[in-house]
Amino acid sequence: MELFFFFLISLLLVYSIYFGIWTLAYKTKENVTGMRPSLPPGSFGWPIIGETLQFIVAHYEGTVDKFVSKRATKYSSKVFKTSLLGENFIVFSGAAANRFIFSNDNKLFARWRPPSVQKLFPSMKFVPIEHDAAKAKKFMSLFFKFSEAQKLVASIDSISRNQLKNNWEGKDEVKVHPLVNIYTFTLVCHLFLSINDTQKVSKLLYHFNHLNEGILSIQLSIPGTPFYRAIKAAEALRKEIYLIIKERKEALAKNLASPTQDVLSQMIAVPFDDGFMPELEIADKILAFLIGGQDTTTATITFAMKYLAEMPHLYNEVLKEQREVTALMKPREVLCWDDVQKMRYTWNFVNEVMRHRTIIPGSFREAKTDINYEGYVIPKGWKYFSEPEKFNPIRFEGSGPPPYSYVPFGAGPLMCPGKEYARITILVFLHYAVKMFKWEPILPSEKLKFKLVHVPAEGFPEYARITILVFLHYAVKMFKWEPILPSEKLKFKLVHVPAEGFPVRLSPHQN
Repeated sequence: MELFFFFLISLLLVYSIYFGIWTLAYKTKENVTGMRPSLPPGSFGWPIIGETLQFIVAHYEGTVDKFVSKRATKYSSKVFKTSLLGENFIVFSGAAANRFIFSNDNKLFARWRPPSVQKLFPSMKFVPIEHDAAKAKKFMSLFFKFSEAQKLVASIDSISRNQLKNNWEGKDEVKVHPLVNIYTFTLVCHLFLSINDTQKVSKLLYHFNHLNEGILSIQLSIPGTPFYRAIKAAEALRKEIYLIIKERKEALAKNLASPTQDVLSQMIAVPFDDGFMPELEIADKILAFLIGGQDTTTATITFAMKYLAEMPHLYNEVLKEQREVTALMKPREVLCWDDVQKMRYTWNFVNEVMRHRTIIPGSFREAKTDINYEGYVIPKGWKYFSEPEKFNPIRFEGSGPPPYSYVPFGAGPLMCPGKEYARITILVFLHYAVKMFKWEPILPSEKLKFKLVHVPAEGFPEYARITILVFLHYAVKMFKWEPILPSEKLKFKLVHVPAEGFPVRLSPHQN
């Protein structure tokens, strides 16, 4: 068993899958008075290792949700204590807890970075998380301000179609996850760095995958370990980005590049409260932006295609909507902003995918002071979704689920600013995928695997929404697909992904 899974534990404690409840873990602080605080029920387990071994077993069995629900049931509480890898945690879950946490971010709670992240991203040692989040929000706001909606959708439209035609069309069988991974990374390189050279994108993606695998691993800098590979990958990526920064600065000085053409130009040209960002911080932020804009979107699209393959009636509904969108586009051939807004059923379907198959398990907070949780009691036997285990996109019509019961993009003052961006990214791809193909799984029982990634504080859900919708638009129009491994297991990379990459058989639609 690789050592990096021991550190994975502290991240994956926060997990709820079928009930769409965002679970959050909070690292407890020592009581400043030296008195033992009145903690919630639970167990810290054995010295040092705590309940780590039980949690590792849950990872490999794919039952992490039961690790949480079992303890919640045992202690008759949605708040319980545990210990993993020598760290004490209190686990909260449910809408009441979400409301309490999100309403008190930066007041009672502070965000917490694992030590491995600080070592891989050196500039983060000197930048408080709150300032980091503020900068991320500012640059994403600037990006949306200067990127006209139609130009943004047109770029995603073009890359979605090119990826499907070059990597999917003409193939009898494909592995969905690796190809979608190439699509999303190509997209973020284009939009954030203006990189369009496929060889350069492939080179960056090679190092990027190694960084993801070890970003939250044990800090064991020995050749062959995930953390050692991540260090080398981060160094290689930073070296490449330094060269890109140098070239961009020269282009900006000669008016050969625009200060608003992408996120990189904005980071170079736009001063923050503490002045212009140094190159190290720019490089680290670009890496974090690439991670946030790529991995979660890849997982969402992969599972969307998996559910479409397993539930033909949903595929037919999505295809019907995308064909209606296409009919209203004529004679125009490129999707526009208004087209994406018409993909209501498809987006409800994607929301149900994210509820039913939690993409991001949760997030870290550290208590800034002793906190009394009284007044936020979770009633025994509550439910926030009718028939929660049933896959039903219709539940998101109208007013949708109750507040704080479904928070894939966070909530409150720190809600991700990239929600719309994410929506379009997903919908445009699916638009073309369902129009071009139908697919079936090759491994119906494929398991999940675990993939380790770190998502920046603000994330890019707005960007991802656009990416997913555009992809689905073309995917369902171009193909029908079926799983090759219907029972494929899942693996974990912070986000769950199919262990074998979700291989499918493609059936191109006959025009």
